[in-house]
This record gives sequence, structure tokens and C-alpha cells, in this order.
Amino acid sequence: MPDDNVPGYLLDTDARGGTVMARNEEGWCAAIDPYHLRCTIYSQRPAICRQFDMGGDDCRLVRQDYRRQEHDLSTFSSTLHP
Repeated sequence: MPDDNVPGYLLDTDARGGTVMARNEEGWCAAIDPYHLRCTIYSQRPAICRQFDMGGDDCRLVRQDYRRQEHDLSTFSSTLHP
């Protein structure tokens, strides 16, 4: 949103020319610390993130999905390198 105060290095442009949060290699928001699953710009996070209820149902589902993906990758990796 125009009033958001997100650092420029965390912004990207989508296919329609709109400004969006940049994504990391795994497709997650570039502002997320992947080791602690926390926002690195919490006090500057955009309005859409402020509307996301931390600890709410959606939050728990996203965290479960992330952990599942992490587990799937580690299982896959261990089958390649026994």
C-alpha cells in the first residue's frame, strides 16, 4: 500500500507492474528470518501483514506447512546421501 514503509531492498515488481514484497529462493517473503520464522522488519511491516493474526489459525497453518516442507526436503536429502 502507498502508506507502507517497507525498505526498498525488500520490494519487487509483479507481472502486472505492481509493487510486492520480494520473495526468497523458497518463495517465502524476503523479510522472514527462516531460522526463527520471524519478520525482520516487524515494526515496518506492510498493512497486509499487520492484518495477519500472529498465532491465529492462518499463522499456525503456514508454520505447519513450512515445517512439513523442511521435513520433506531433509528426508529427500537423506535418501540421496545415505
